[in-house]
Amino acid sequence: MRRLKLFHDGFRFVVNTSLLKNTKAGEAKELSLPSGKTPILLHVPTQKEKGLILTFTGFAMSGYQDVRMTVVNNAFAKLGYRVITPKINTIDALLIHPSGIDEVKEVIQSIRFDPILNPNNFTPAVFAPSFTAGIVALATAELPKDSVSALCLLGGFSDFETTIQFALTNEENMDDYGMHILMKNFLKYEIGPHPKLEELVQTALEDNGLKRQTPLLPGLLASSDKATLELYQKLRFNTAYRKEVIMRAWTKIPDFPSWENRLDVSKHAHKISCPVTLIHGKEDNVIPASESIKLHALLLKNKQQVYLEISKLLDHGDPKIGIHIFSEIASLAKAFRIFMDQMHRNLIF
Repeated sequence: MRRLKLFHDGFRFVVNTSLLKNTKAGEAKELSLPSGKTPILLHVPTQKEKGLILTFTGFAMSGYQDVRMTVVNNAFAKLGYRVITPKINTIDALLIHPSGIDEVKEVIQSIRFDPILNPNNFTPAVFAPSFTAGIVALATAELPKDSVSALCLLGGFSDFETTIQFALTNEENMDDYGMHILMKNFLKYEIGPHPKLEELVQTALEDNGLKRQTPLLPGLLASSDKATLELYQKLRFNTAYRKEVIMRAWTKIPDFPSWENRLDVSKHAHKISCPVTLIHGKEDNVIPASESIKLHALLLKNKQQVYLEISKLLDHGDPKIGIHIFSEIASLAKAFRIFMDQMHRNLIF
C-alpha cells in the first residue's frame, strides 16, 4: 500500500511539473552561515510535513529564483515536503569554480541544523539539475556520512572534462547557452582580459537566458571593432577552433591539477553514502546521457544504492510531455517515487 502511494506521488509530481505547473514564488528568507547570510526561498506544505528537500538551481540567468525550480518546489510541497532553494553565489554568477562545492556543503549543513528552517529535524534530501547536479554530488561526497538522506541528480555529469568537450563540439545542439558559459569561464585563461569580447559573451548569455524578445547582441556586434567581431564569430561558429582554444584555456587555470581532481565526480563518487537517483534526458544535447550511465555503473561497482532512469520525456532537464507519450510517464514517475522512498528510509538525524 505504501509503495502504491509513493508511485501515486511520483505520478503527481511529474504531472505537476509538466501539465499543471504552479509558479507561485516561495517565501523569501535568509539563512545564517558561518561566512555570513544568504537568501533562500521556502515552500511549506499545507499538510503535515513528510520531509525536507533542498533544491539547487542550474546555471540559470535568474539564479536561485529560476521559475523552473519554483515549479519543482511547488510540486514537492504539494506532496507534503518542506522545500528550500538557497542562493549559491558562484552558481548564480554562472561561475564554474571548486569553491561552489564548499558553498553547497556549508548551506546543506547550516539548513540541516537550523531549528527554524528545519523544525522537524529532518535529514535533508537534495535535488539538483545539470552542471549543479555534479557540484551537489561532489559536496555530498565531502560531507560527513548521513548528512543527506537521498540525492536526485537530473541531467548531471560524471567526468567534467569529457562533459565540457561534448558541450563545445556537439553541433546538434542549436542552443548556445552552455557554450557561452564555458567561454565566460575559461577564455580569459587563454587570451587574457578582453572586455569587448567578454561583453559580447555576456550579452549572448542574457539574450538567451532572459529570453529577450528583442536580442541586444546583433546591435552590439554591429558596433564592435573588426578584430573583436572576427574572434567572437570564429569562437561561435568554428567548432574545431572553439574546442582547441577553450580546452587549452582549461589546462591553464591556476592550480589546474586541484581543479581537475576536485571537479571529477567519478573520482569521488565512492564517498557518497546516501542513495542516489539519476535521471537523464535521452536526447540531452548539453550533458549527454552517457554521463549518468557512467556514474550509475560506477556506483553499482562500489555497491552503492542507485537507480537510473534515461527518459524520452526530457531533453536537458526540461519536460517534453504530451498525450502521445503518456504511456512513458510511468517510468519517470517511478524514478521520482524511488527518490522519495529513499528519503523516507532515513528522514531524521
